[in-house]
Amino acid sequence: MNVTPVEAKLMAIHIGLSFALDSHDNCNITVITNSLVVARKIMESHINSLQVVVAPLALKIKVFLSKNNYNTIQFWHCPNKAKWPRHQLIDRQAKESHDLSIFPSKNSYLFSRKKECDDILCK
Repeated sequence: MNVTPVEAKLMAIHIGLSFALDSHDNCNITVITNSLVVARKIMESHINSLQVVVAPLALKIKVFLSKNNYNTIQFWHCPNKAKWPRHQLIDRQAKESHDLSIFPSKNSYLFSRKKECDDILCK
């Protein structure tokens, strides 16, 4: 199973935003991403291949925003070239992570790309 960059970014936003939405203490959520295009896909209403991920998240967002008039979600754009220290810290931690995944070929974008390149080279 190949994971596209859009899918990988969308899943990262989905995981972080779901965690924040499930916490009962939050009323202002800020999502910092290097791709606002992907973030916009969360609220798209037309049918697409990412709806399996997007639909449940959109419902959680709707519930969160309707709970209280003061609840907000903001999306900030932070390009990779900005060299923001927190972005660099998260990037380094993600690359150094040694968490064992159950299905590495399905969970790792880099593993998927490597396998695809290896398959092409073998042909």
